[in-house]
Amino acid sequence: MPIMSNLYRIAHQLLSDLTDDNYHYLFNLPAFCSAKALNLAIPGGPKFEPLHRDIDLDEDWNDFNDINKIIIRLPIRTEYKVAYPYLYNHRPRSVKLSRYHTPTNVYVRSEDPDLPAYYFDPIMNPISSRMIKETDADNIEDLDMDWVLPEHTTSFCSDKPISSENTAAGISLYWAPHPFNKRSGFTRRAEDIPLVKGWYLEHCPAQHPVKVRVSYQKLLKCYVHNSLKNRPTKAVNKRNLFKQLKGTKFFQSTELDWVEAGLQVCRQGYNMLNLLIHRKNLNYLHLDYNFNLKPVKTLTTKERKKSRFG
Repeated sequence: MPIMSNLYRIAHQLLSDLTDDNYHYLFNLPAFCSAKALNLAIPGGPKFEPLHRDIDLDEDWNDFNDINKIIIRLPIRTEYKVAYPYLYNHRPRSVKLSRYHTPTNVYVRSEDPDLPAYYFDPIMNPISSRMIKETDADNIEDLDMDWVLPEHTTSFCSDKPISSENTAAGISLYWAPHPFNKRSGFTRRAEDIPLVKGWYLEHCPAQHPVKVRVSYQKLLKCYVHNSLKNRPTKAVNKRNLFKQLKGTKFFQSTELDWVEAGLQVCRQGYNMLNLLIHRKNLNYLHLDYNFNLKPVKTLTTKERKKSRFG
């Protein structure tokens, strides 16, 4: 844990400061996939190619311009169509519903590793006593103050320490992003680690120039495209090539002595060379079992050139 905590503290310059998932509402992968399926563009997000090519935008009648329906005078916002695709779209296909809200995260990351595990951060607003009304103070005085706890009453876990030397590191790693919040994982190459992926998954600041915002949108577009094209890998069973070849009629297996196997190889080589000799119509050459190629007659110059075996 101390090693992972130090690695996380060193790498924090490249990581995001956001810990609340509500920041990414309508700016996450399900929202982008729904926008692509509906042929919409989320404000600040990329403009996609349509996922379904058979979308007819100039149709004469649909569920929304029916004369028997309520006529909507104002245009529907893109965020509404993406957040509620089955309510504000007349033909939603391949849409993905994202989480509307997650519990508010009030975790405050500690900048100083020497601080204790539990402390009062100055950025938090204290609860002041001046907000208590006078009537509440009067009610407190009216309470029965004679009741006290028994003499041997102790608080829960009073004999345990509040924190240890690894408590602060454990809390920071609990709220850390992937892969710092994992105990174990797969080994990856250094060139496969995306360093800037967390940057373009956030909203581009408005003060950035246009070319930077366009770069954000292009990276987001590529990210969504890869997510849609990616398919889970199929389980590949390990196959034995020799067993598969043995199952065919072209291959057989037997047990031979190494001398007999050598004789078989020599015999096959002898037959192969004989076939080559007859294929080239070199009937005046004789091959013996010692692989000596000898002529059976006196050869002419043309026959000498033709009978060369390199």
